[in-house]
Amino acid sequence: MNTWRVVLILMAAMALIAGCGAAPAAPPTPAPEAVAAGALDETYDDALSIRNQLAYGTLRLEGTAQAVTTGQAATLLPLWQALQALSASTTTATEETAAVQAQIQSALTPDQLSAIAGMRLTNAVLQAYYVEIGVAEVRTPEPGVTPQSSSLRDLPPEQREAARATAQALGTPVGSGSGGSGTGSEKKDALLDEVLELLSARAQGK
Repeated sequence: MNTWRVVLILMAAMALIAGCGAAPAAPPTPAPEAVAAGALDETYDDALSIRNQLAYGTLRLEGTAQAVTTGQAATLLPLWQALQALSASTTTATEETAAVQAQIQSALTPDQLSAIAGMRLTNAVLQAYYVEIGVAEVRTPEPGVTPQSSSLRDLPPEQREAARATAQALGTPVGSGSGGSGTGSEKKDALLDEVLELLSARAQGK
């Protein structure tokens, strides 16, 4: 018994010494995505909303070294689909949209976000883009508002359900929309269409 007591005392003493000699914990370092999430600014003159900077900026990254990769596209596609689902809802809170936008920013690299921020995208530039892609009727949008062309209802069933599932997972559930007539009551967005088309193709390796 005396031998076991000695062993236990020695083990306790070693644990105490190890605890006293431990270095104080270093303050947590912000994750890269948390730092990068604040890279975009919408306070400059005629600035696009953060959402539209992310959308149009992603399109403008094509053909550069910062273009979205196949892996990123697979992550970003359901997030943008969730954002489209939220945009189609008349009961979506600003905080819900902001949460998904933050997830989208986190899926981009700091270099990609810096490149988008450096574009200083404006409503005038986006307006010119709509003319370029042939949007039929382009109205001068209020900041953060874009012309409309298609909606969540236009997605294949599996993509529509994926968008709803992603929104649910992010704590921003989206209704089925069955209560409405579906005629002119849902928000439609040409810019989102372009982003979804790009990401869908890239996620498939195209």
